[in-house]
Amino acid sequence: MKKMKKTNKMDQNDKKEATEKKVQKYSSQYMSIGMCFGMSIGLTFGQLWYPDNIAMGMCMGLPIGMCIGMVIGAAKDKRLSEHMQTVSRIEDVPESADKLVCAVDEEGAEKEYRVSKKVMKEQKFAVGNRVAEETDGSLVSLEEE
Repeated sequence: MKKMKKTNKMDQNDKKEATEKKVQKYSSQYMSIGMCFGMSIGLTFGQLWYPDNIAMGMCMGLPIGMCIGMVIGAAKDKRLSEHMQTVSRIEDVPESADKLVCAVDEEGAEKEYRVSKKVMKEQKFAVGNRVAEETDGSLVSLEEE
């Protein structure tokens, strides 16, 4: 009987986690960029520290670059998750190929974004999707493709 109660609590926690999806848009992207820079820096320092075996520097530079990239990506993802919005409607802009995307934030304030046809195709915006505003004012989709 006690095992069943624990299972029910675990199921409730799993459901809660599923509804509150974490934003992971930039973590993997910046981790791979960090790996590239870490590899090059590691090879450079490996050549200085171990002239006969530069692969030793590569082994040290790769995880360091990966960690730095993950930290930068996680910081960007955290900022996006703090400014998360939901798409309420998408309208055509008269005499233009652009679309007008209206998004509602957590406080209920509606904000309008003019999105080009190219960005609309790349980001695949749809009503009900989670979106966030970048620092430059552009809209980015948080849904997994």
